[in-house]
Amino acid sequence: MDEKTLQAMDETVEAVVQEVVSESFLDWLDAFSKAWYGQIALTLLFVAVIVLVTAALVRTVNRFFKRKVDKMTARGDPSAAAFSYLRYLAVGGLYFAAFAVVVSNIPPLAAGMNKLMAAGGVLAVVGGLAAQEALGSIVSGMMILAFKPFQIGDVVRYIENDVSGVIEEITLHHTVIRTWENKRVIVPNAQMNSSIVENADYADSKVCTFLEINIGYDADIARAKALLAQEIARHPDYLDMRTPEQKAAGDPAVTVLVLGLTERSVTLRASIWAKDNGTAFGLKCDVQESIKAIYEREGIRPAYPHVVFLQK
Repeated sequence: MDEKTLQAMDETVEAVVQEVVSESFLDWLDAFSKAWYGQIALTLLFVAVIVLVTAALVRTVNRFFKRKVDKMTARGDPSAAAFSYLRYLAVGGLYFAAFAVVVSNIPPLAAGMNKLMAAGGVLAVVGGLAAQEALGSIVSGMMILAFKPFQIGDVVRYIENDVSGVIEEITLHHTVIRTWENKRVIVPNAQMNSSIVENADYADSKVCTFLEINIGYDADIARAKALLAQEIARHPDYLDMRTPEQKAAGDPAVTVLVLGLTERSVTLRASIWAKDNGTAFGLKCDVQESIKAIYEREGIRPAYPHVVFLQK
């Protein structure tokens, strides 16, 4: 045989082998898919694919919404809370869709769900009573987003439990408050919606805080008041809230009053204005430190607790 004939025979044998193998594989696959163990294996593979796809979609949605909310919060956009709330709706919708697809493709589960749907009226009543608090928090979360008593980034004080901090997140069920100690307080939306909340950033973020200082009775009260007002007014973070008319009339930039006379001291109280709560706290701390040195230099002594012993 010549070389061309041998090559043609090899090609014919290879084609026959491929056809036999291909037909054998297809027959095996068909038999495997019809067998009970094959059906279970294919079902498990399908469920695994759905789980992986759902996990990837949830991760993508979470990253998208988180980046969006962070950018909106940084520029003070009031819609940040709505986007944060929408993230949980989107993730919940993905999980529900994945669950529905899996159940519909597993005959035993689908049959069980059909029976449950037939008894849906009773289940709805029972489930509604059991999840009353959870549903109330979801509705309250929607009302918070609609009426905006607070939003992400606002400085608030939950008066009922005396918790202060920054609104960090508003979920379907609860609101997260980040305290000044960097801890998280989780409050259900139903309670946040029905309780009194002090919001330092509602409409106007400017804040007025009070600084109280006790001085001795032998101190020059007028001099102490003038020095305290001068020290507050020269701080770069202090806001002068006087109107042009008040400035023209010569009203003082800082109001310092004698708040009270105790048994051992005279209490002075100064009003400190700042652009926000955090700035006011820093301003107050700076003034307390500097006024101590000024009073010591000027001979204005603080009120020290003392005890008088009487001898017979």
